[in-house]
Amino acid sequence: MKQPTLSIITPSYNQAAFLDQTLRSVISQREQVHEYFVYDGGSNDGSRELIERYSSQIEHWVSEKDAGQPDVLARGFARATGDYLAWVNSDDVYMPGALQRVREALAKHPEWDVVTGWHVRMDGQSRMISAHRVAGESTAAARWGSFHPCQPTAFFRRSFYEKVGGVNPELHLVMDTELFFRMMDAGAVFGHVPAYIAGFRRHGESKGVGTHQKYASEYDFLDRRYPHYHAKSFKHYLGRAMTKGLRTFSAGELRSRRDTRDWRGKSIEEVFGPWITNQNKPADNVNNATP
Repeated sequence: MKQPTLSIITPSYNQAAFLDQTLRSVISQREQVHEYFVYDGGSNDGSRELIERYSSQIEHWVSEKDAGQPDVLARGFARATGDYLAWVNSDDVYMPGALQRVREALAKHPEWDVVTGWHVRMDGQSRMISAHRVAGESTAAARWGSFHPCQPTAFFRRSFYEKVGGVNPELHLVMDTELFFRMMDAGAVFGHVPAYIAGFRRHGESKGVGTHQKYASEYDFLDRRYPHYHAKSFKHYLGRAMTKGLRTFSAGELRSRRDTRDWRGKSIEEVFGPWITNQNKPADNVNNATP
């Protein structure tokens, strides 16, 4: 059974405090990654030196001023040749073994255009905050206002990404949701991997912190453009309430609470294991690139 190939991008800017973990979380799974690109926006906090340390495991990287995250994602995905695409921000991580699970699931389900999985939330010191065994996404649920994928767990077919026109360069906070809405409108089949795929970090410098006004503006855009998925309507409020109510006592939610109770305060590597890398030994499928 042939497994599909993965192209992964990390956009970064002045995130040296977290970037090492992000890079290790990908590079430790290099045998599962067809190509890895890192786009740094000209950081002045030591990020460039971190990237250089792992450069033998990265096909292409740059450290230069850019036009923001949508710009580097568009450039990276245009360069990518993998069957499926994904991005992991420079303060998030993939769990050990996660990429193998994703590839195996995609090989078993060639009909899936987009796949998501479970995630955990962690703080700025990589300590566990909460665990989330979320259910899979579907167009039917989204039409009732229930749509909550965690972006770092998402992988999507490159040909489908190209079909819908790529990321919207005008959006900076909800571009992932808007991209998935366009994929839904185009008939994408969503799949789900019931495993912890990624860690999503919440900290004082997170992109979503302190940007309530910008979020409100971009949410208004979603309301106008995709009222069938995202609107201030009775149907959507009812759908979200019903989903939350059903989830409250579901097996997945109860196990999420158990995991949260058992793991809260522990380090991400204490719970899931370390990301083991050999930065001096390039993977066989790597063609070293210079910035």
